[in-house]
Amino acid sequence: MNLILKIWRQKNAKSKGGFVTYKMNEVSPEMSFLEMLDALNKYLVEQDKDPVAFDHDCREGICGSCGMYINGHPHGPVPGITTCLLSMRNFRDGDTIWVEPWRAKPFPVIKDLIVDRSAFDKIQIAGGFISVNAGAAPEANSILVPRKNSDKAFYSCICLGWGACV
Repeated sequence: MNLILKIWRQKNAKSKGGFVTYKMNEVSPEMSFLEMLDALNKYLVEQDKDPVAFDHDCREGICGSCGMYINGHPHGPVPGITTCLLSMRNFRDGDTIWVEPWRAKPFPVIKDLIVDRSAFDKIQIAGGFISVNAGAAPEANSILVPRKNSDKAFYSCICLGWGACV
């Protein structure tokens, strides 16, 4: 895929930032969003340019340090996942992608896409926590299935070749 990236660049917390345009060619749809940023940074370093600063830690969707706004959405266009789990399959060839830091008053920008998360860290250190009910899948065996539906599923399985039709 060929993409146009509009990435927020800011030298430090006191300087004024702005969007810088980068063209990315041959982006694999199999890449994660952060792998795509790694590829951009590799290219920038090869050109003796300053790489884009962005935060990440686990790259497993657990820590949340990779938070950024992508096309106006927290973590990107797919709800319920973090930026590091966002796949480039969710974008199309020729797309323009806007990437911004996670801006909030308690999280000032340090550089580019990195914000100061110390306010969040203070809450955790004090023994507090921030909780969001993300839900969980119910235990499969605790879901009651109406008899009519279970009979239909059972007989469908038998008649489709998993056993003899009854």
